[in-house]
Amino acid sequence: MPNAALDLKALRNRTVPKIASRTVADELGIPQSTYASMEDPAKNKKPFLSLQIAKQLAPIFAARGVSEADTLRLAGVTGELTEQFRTSKVEPPLNVDDDEWVAVTGSVQAGIWREQSDWSSAERYDVKFGPSVRPGADRFGLRMEGLSMNKTILPGSDLECYRIGRGGINAVPGTLVIVARNAHDLVELTCKRLDMVDDEWVLRCESTEPEFQDLIPIGKPDEGMFTDEEIRVVGIVASAKQDLAPPGFGTRRYRHV
Repeated sequence: MPNAALDLKALRNRTVPKIASRTVADELGIPQSTYASMEDPAKNKKPFLSLQIAKQLAPIFAARGVSEADTLRLAGVTGELTEQFRTSKVEPPLNVDDDEWVAVTGSVQAGIWREQSDWSSAERYDVKFGPSVRPGADRFGLRMEGLSMNKTILPGSDLECYRIGRGGINAVPGTLVIVARNAHDLVELTCKRLDMVDDEWVLRCESTEPEFQDLIPIGKPDEGMFTDEEIRVVGIVASAKQDLAPPGFGTRRYRHV
């Protein structure tokens, strides 16, 4: 599968004379740290760059010997579409309706606390999940990381989620749920199995790892939200996908945002 961060860095290294990342950032008019995150595979996990960024990079790299077509490939634009989208302000057409795609906007991982749960725009990507099974509900995507649910969901899988309380979406015992836990200004976003033990709502991991075996009590939920002072169940998981195809196989499960 393509990796936008590694492909971008490799393309920049092809420029002659080689252009520094700080110079690219200056020509794009963005902070150097922002551009550095675009080349960092730990921060930019999308397979493709956005078309807008690729179009801005194209003349910068072209002035140093890299063709605009090669730069536009970073956004998944190839063949006869290259010239059209070199100057176009619209995104490449897709073979499916937009409602089949869900934006993956963050990740879930037990024990990882962040200042915000959403990724930056440079990190986000779309996944093809197919039409919504609950039209009108708030559907969103998250990436599974870590081993807290590895008996059920493998790390690296993309989760199709539906927001609790939107479009009649509710969680019942046995549901896979997305859980937000807050501590001061930090948030931990995880996936758990919602269950009941002796009339008490609990969250359970499904993991082979010993550190993820304890049940987490969350008190008795009210009608609108499953919550206590620190833990909120914010969504349910409808499906999970993992891309096992080799690079270039052409599954078109991913697209840039």
